[in-house]
Amino acid sequence: MEKNKIKYVLAALAVLVFGMLCYRDRALPGQQGEEMAGIFESAATRQPASPAGEGKIYVHIVGAVKKPGVYAFEKQPRVVDVVTEAGGFTKDAVRSEVNQAEIVEDGSQVVIGSKRDKKEKEGVVQPEAEQESRSGDARLDLNTATKEELMGLTGIGESKAMSIISYRETNGKFKKIEEIMNITGIKNGVFDKIKDKIKV
Repeated sequence: MEKNKIKYVLAALAVLVFGMLCYRDRALPGQQGEEMAGIFESAATRQPASPAGEGKIYVHIVGAVKKPGVYAFEKQPRVVDVVTEAGGFTKDAVRSEVNQAEIVEDGSQVVIGSKRDKKEKEGVVQPEAEQESRSGDARLDLNTATKEELMGLTGIGESKAMSIISYRETNGKFKKIEEIMNITGIKNGVFDKIKDKIKV
């Protein structure tokens, strides 16, 4: 009787062990799949797709350099690096106004001024005209007046205004206001009406 009990116990143990083995074999593929999916997901998180051009710094340089244009850098450059990439300064570059140690941001434009540009900017300032404006002198300067300004004078139409401009371009600046009577159609009558409103 005891032998039969032992057999039943052994048989039950065998069935139990067999069942556990079968369960493990069925579970492993799924678990492996989940583990592999986790690995791929982790890798995707660690290594996101890089957009085109990421990591490059683009700078546009213009003005007094030998090769103006857009240049790409692997790391954030300084102005001196951008100038070097553009072939260096031209002969008329105003180097004293350039901070070559300045760091350049991505998408920036570097403008290198020239001596000619500097002269043109300085020529825009008209201290004499500003001083006259402050003094309240409202008379029209025959040597600088525009066509529209001249047409605002009594007896001066578009044709005469153009003649005044043509005269000063051909003969140089007016030396005295009386010279305006050298213009065809402008005689004493017209001059008397405008002489207090003009100057040279």
